[in-house]
Amino acid sequence: MADESNTPLHRINTARITPYRLQFRTDEVTTQMDNTLLFEGLDNLAGNPEPGFSPPPAGILMKATVKDLLEDYQMEGGMRFPTSFNGAEYFFVFDNRKKRLDQRFAFYTKNLRYNDPPVFNVPRRRETNILLGQYGLRYPLDVFQSLRATATVRRDRVLQMATDQTTLNIPAVSQQRIGLRLEYVFDNTVETALNMRNGARMRVMGEMMKKFSFKEEGQKGFSFQDGYMGILGLDARYYQPVLKHSILAARLAGMTSFGTEKILYYLGGVDNWLFPENNETIDAPQGNFAFQTLAANLRGFPINVRNGNSYLLLNAEMRVPIFRYLSKRLNSGFLRNFQVIGFFDVGTAWAGSDPFREDNPLNTTVFKEGEEGKEFIFITLNYFRDPIVAGYGLGARALLFGYFVRVDYAWGLETRQIQDPKLYISLGFDF
Repeated sequence: MADESNTPLHRINTARITPYRLQFRTDEVTTQMDNTLLFEGLDNLAGNPEPGFSPPPAGILMKATVKDLLEDYQMEGGMRFPTSFNGAEYFFVFDNRKKRLDQRFAFYTKNLRYNDPPVFNVPRRRETNILLGQYGLRYPLDVFQSLRATATVRRDRVLQMATDQTTLNIPAVSQQRIGLRLEYVFDNTVETALNMRNGARMRVMGEMMKKFSFKEEGQKGFSFQDGYMGILGLDARYYQPVLKHSILAARLAGMTSFGTEKILYYLGGVDNWLFPENNETIDAPQGNFAFQTLAANLRGFPINVRNGNSYLLLNAEMRVPIFRYLSKRLNSGFLRNFQVIGFFDVGTAWAGSDPFREDNPLNTTVFKEGEEGKEFIFITLNYFRDPIVAGYGLGARALLFGYFVRVDYAWGLETRQIQDPKLYISLGFDF
């Protein structure tokens, strides 16, 4: 054992200590084509010019991420311009991760212009604007679990642009809402390859939203309006390794909205669909719907195969990177990340208490006969249509020019009838 008594001592010169100061660096700058739904993807129903749900068109997304040297602070900002060149989106997110209780400040704005049907050959244009601010807290219970809370203030504004004398007097429609979302998140997954994971993930959430309005001129403050919106949701995913390189992935997702205002969920299609299609034969149920969003994936059908204020969805996929079985050394990113997919989707969306009730809007059609100003004859037709739909098929995944491209070929199963196959091309990773 060494004699530590003879070890020389070094006196610390406090004048030479350099304290840590904030030093930011650019972590990532990207420009790419993108059509994802930002910030939960709640679209204002009043601002939508067409019936049904329309995913945003592919746009040019430019964003940059700046981090502190110790990654205690992170800032991300970006903008996206649609290829239709009828608007723009801007966002900024600041994360404070210095302490165990993480904080997030987020700002988002979206402005779009649409062409409405002309009146007496005079064109009409409508402008919609979304202004969103969020403050979030995240408290980790351990490495895998966390509790999260997010407060939201949102304004939706629809303005009829002045194109003739009559449109000058049309007032803008503005709605303000405040909300609080609580979440429990569990995630012990490990990413083994691109679009491949091991483990389980789950999110349970509840949210309340309330409309409010600013007081008139000469008065200060704001007042809450009648009505509210409540949201409950679950998203659970499990990834099981199979045959060394392959993954069996399963997902159970469901959400319901209730209150005097609701969210209209459109079932069908896939996330980030490049060439979306809508089913116009199924009408939306009656009700005070404030927002609309997509419930995906359900392949084999267009968007709006089912709709309502609630949905339940089950997805199962077998992901097989076939070229990794043929060679242990793959220098090509295309071959290394190429995957063949087999999938099965089943789900339903409904309005009211349950999807099997007799007066389900899915199975009820109302016809009316008569002239305006006179009595109408109403005819209600009831028929059977199974509320549960399913889809199955094959697909491929590949990394092309820096984009992860998904191609699916699916057959739909509706009311025990197999539908014509449908092709899907989309961007981004699977669930």
